[in-house]
Amino acid sequence: MISGFAEAVYKKYDKSAYELMNEALSKALDMAGIQRSDIDGFISTFMPGIFDDNVYMHFFTSQICNYLGINVKYMDSMEYGGPSVLAAYYRAEKLIKDGSADNILLLFGGKGSLVKDRKITVDSYEKINDGVTNTPYKSLLNGYDNINPVSDYALAAQRHKKIYRSTDEQRAELAVKQRINANLSGYSMFTGDLTVENVINSPVISDPLHLLEIVYPVDGFHAFIVSKSAGKLRPVKILNYGEAHFTKLPVEMDDITLLSASESSGDFREKIKKCDLYELYDSFTITVMLQLENTGIVERGKSGKFIENTDFKSNGDFPLNTGGGSINRGQPAYMSGSVLLYESLLQLNNMAKNQVKSANRAFINGIGGWSRSHSVSMIIGE
Repeated sequence: MISGFAEAVYKKYDKSAYELMNEALSKALDMAGIQRSDIDGFISTFMPGIFDDNVYMHFFTSQICNYLGINVKYMDSMEYGGPSVLAAYYRAEKLIKDGSADNILLLFGGKGSLVKDRKITVDSYEKINDGVTNTPYKSLLNGYDNINPVSDYALAAQRHKKIYRSTDEQRAELAVKQRINANLSGYSMFTGDLTVENVINSPVISDPLHLLEIVYPVDGFHAFIVSKSAGKLRPVKILNYGEAHFTKLPVEMDDITLLSASESSGDFREKIKKCDLYELYDSFTITVMLQLENTGIVERGKSGKFIENTDFKSNGDFPLNTGGGSINRGQPAYMSGSVLLYESLLQLNNMAKNQVKSANRAFINGIGGWSRSHSVSMIIGE
């Protein structure tokens, strides 16, 4: 169970990634009521550039533990990108249960602004460094000036429009509805009035995706402490879990609107429909639409109409991305999974300003990796 959780998120943080992660950890320890000496497990992740622009850090988990002053008997790294923290949460629960550790720190994030300032993303870092590669076919793809993953999701959005007749306005409507939740959350970075026209008239970054339907990379860490006891928090558990991995590149896929979420959610779809709130990975508006369809919440091709006709507010008929999502919170180091988990825990512990009434179960779906290759689906609650 999670006994403490916290975030330290900034649009641009001037100090080191180590100092930033230390801020998040200190807050989580205060909530859990334990000391650094009580932490005996550690799980994190690494992507090029997010740790103070380092392409590689030798034994990075050891470096982090050394800086934070924690001595652990178990450490691990999850390499799934966006949903890594969710996979780590599941593994930490199992490790606690079998007695391998008592208090495991999940620390996920980094400094996305340094990568953004180079006018690239972590998924296109290979464009500026020959020592980084995202695929064994790098030499064959070097001639294409893509802005991965934006170009990848733009292709998915175009395909969805072609097959299912979804529209730019429907995706824009999702952004508008998530902004309403952001304005009520009390902690979202991007707030204020937003209209469908605002989204449609914002610059096209990769056709058909507009600026205001794309997540903004920021600097931040989330810290979650998984323990035997929830301490002062509600005893939230993982009730259902699934993960899946597609390894094909987009050009090799029969259907680029099919996500690995179609498999990770497959064993408990009826339970998903009975949850009290939904936190779906929103790196782009199309990402949310595809998850609504691939997790069985709506039929394939019906997400556009669902967005038009559904109230996503915390007191609405389908509370979705109740904190405004990472599109409005900002995406720490190009990974949104921690944003989803953090908001879910606020809701389930009745700590959210935009509180869902009687929030007992939350469905979370995380997506990550080039070509949407990784997915983690889970229901947490009591």
